[in-house]
Amino acid sequence: MSVDQKRKSSIFLTAMGHYVPDNVLDNNFFDSLNIGSDAQWIVDRVGIQERRSVLRPEEIRALRFGETTRDELIAAGRIMTFGQMGARSWELAMTRSGLKTEGLHAGAVIGGTSVPDSDIPSHACYAARDSGLKTGFAYDTNSACSTFAVQIQTLRGAFAIGSATTGAIFGAERYTTRVDYSDRKGCILFGDSSYAAYVESVPRGKCLEVVDTLVESSPEGADTIRMLDGKSFEQDGQAVQKFAILKTVSAAQAIMERNHLLIADVNWFVGHQANLRMLMSAAQRIGIDPERHLYNVAFHGNQGGAGAPVTMSQNWDRYRDGDIIVMSVVGSGLTWGSVVFRVHDKGHD
Repeated sequence: MSVDQKRKSSIFLTAMGHYVPDNVLDNNFFDSLNIGSDAQWIVDRVGIQERRSVLRPEEIRALRFGETTRDELIAAGRIMTFGQMGARSWELAMTRSGLKTEGLHAGAVIGGTSVPDSDIPSHACYAARDSGLKTGFAYDTNSACSTFAVQIQTLRGAFAIGSATTGAIFGAERYTTRVDYSDRKGCILFGDSSYAAYVESVPRGKCLEVVDTLVESSPEGADTIRMLDGKSFEQDGQAVQKFAILKTVSAAQAIMERNHLLIADVNWFVGHQANLRMLMSAAQRIGIDPERHLYNVAFHGNQGGAGAPVTMSQNWDRYRDGDIIVMSVVGSGLTWGSVVFRVHDKGHD
């Protein structure tokens, strides 16, 4: 294996955590929404069996039949905020790493979400406040399902120019609160989750070195996936799926090539958790063996920008010193990105 050692902008995720809500939406639940779906149709179409939501099933049913609104649920405190979800993920990250938030400083805090609580302030400020984290500066980067890759690349830049030597990344998605529950093509896809990571310029304990990042965009497709102000999620599903497969493959291959990595060198692959059928097709084209392909979409649904990092966090205990992880994600914009991670863990033989 040969990973380019000349890159000077490596940073290290020294703590990582995630959170998924307790409310389970299985495929049979959608039968009660009278949208013409059935459990097997959903599995056959997208490979999803369950998803998690910040909303209870009865609240989603009330949304579907016009018995309540999203604004009413927010006013009643029934939708977890970005800061609350971020704090739950941060708590797990701190527990795993042995770090303590008290006295911990993050020179830069970067938040990201497709489902904002407000137009201002930045959600990074909410997350830092609710997690009890001190910071030099905090701001958001939002690139929908590519957000995690963009956050990491942005933080690499902050470290490279010396404006920060520590940082934190937060992301939370609550698409189940912004879909049209009369549209069976869209509402069956989505779930909610969040992630958090602490980032340093040197390794500590078990951590993930960011070896390289790649982010690109094609704004000509800006209207292909969108969520207009106050409206529900919408996309050109057929066009998006084809594009997502092609870019997931090409982004993974491009970052592997420029870091002199062969398929055999990659221990783990993580893609955007759009749907299981798309993921399997992309992984097969890349050449990743099924046992090295990590995913959670089958039981968590499409979690937007949180899907890939939550998958990484959920598999934290499987990583061993020296492992190479390749992540490739695609989102609205249209934007896509990939990241190469190397595991450091001297606690393992």
